[in-house]
Parts: sequence; structure tokens; C-alpha cells
Amino acid sequence: MFRRIVISLTAALLVTLAVTAEGSAEGILDGRSFSGMIGPIEDPDLEDSLFFDDGYFWSDICTRCGFVPGPYVTEQTADGVRFTGTLESDSRGRFDYDGLVRDDGSIRVLITWERHRWYWTSRREIVFVGEQTSGFEIASLSGMRQKMQLMDPDGNPMCARF
Repeated sequence: MFRRIVISLTAALLVTLAVTAEGSAEGILDGRSFSGMIGPIEDPDLEDSLFFDDGYFWSDICTRCGFVPGPYVTEQTADGVRFTGTLESDSRGRFDYDGLVRDDGSIRVLITWERHRWYWTSRREIVFVGEQTSGFEIASLSGMRQKMQLMDPDGNPMCARF
């Protein structure tokens, strides 16, 4: 009887540890936001903000251009928290993000923009560099989705770049 109890408790502990370890890798950046510049790798030229909430991330500029928030995955490394994720738009393609958030609050994200057309595929490498912002810029995923319903990406001249 004692053996069964020990085995059951050990199994329950292992399941709890597995769920905790898996949960810590996803959503670890939730509630954080970053402000910085996005654009060509050599010289990012547009102010932008990056937000994380409920296992999703989004860029202020990208959402205004019709790219919906996308899920992200994280990995703790010796250099900081590495994350990857994709923002997609039905008409403007996709942005694949591969970023690193350092312990000092700085962030650098390499972004591959790809847009398929029937006659060619556009592909461009860009970057986002920035710093963590204070709590006043925290945004919610549900709030962003509501705002996106009211946005018109085609009426935004900045979106012509994408």
C-alpha cells in the first residue's frame, strides 16, 4: 500500500513539474511591452511598440497595417529570453519574428517579411530594437483585437511599405 502511495505521489509530482516547465516556456513575456525603432537592419527608421499578452504578441505598426496578433514561443538562454512568432495579414503577407530580450530590458528582433504574389515573392529582412517600457504602455490582447475591427489598413499611407 505504501509503495502505491509513493508511486502515485511521484507520478503526480512529475506531471506537475512537466506542466510547470512547459508553461514557463510559453507566455513568459506576457504583460511586457517594448518601445523602439523598426525598419531596415542598417538604420531602423520608424517608431514602434511591441506588446505581449495571453501568449500572443503584436506590433503597433503591424496591427495598424492589418497583421493580427500571433502566438509566440520562448526559450530561456544564457543571454536572456529568446522568442519566436509570426504575425500574418491576409493581404500583406507575414512577419516572422526571432528576438532576444536581455535581462537589462533591451530587445533586438530580426524580422523576415515575406509576401507571396502569383507572379513573385517579396522577401525583406528588417529589425526592431528597443527597450522595455514602464507599465503605462501595457496592452491587452482582447483590447487590441477590438481596436483592429475599427482599423482600415488600406487607408493608412504608412502601410504601403508592406
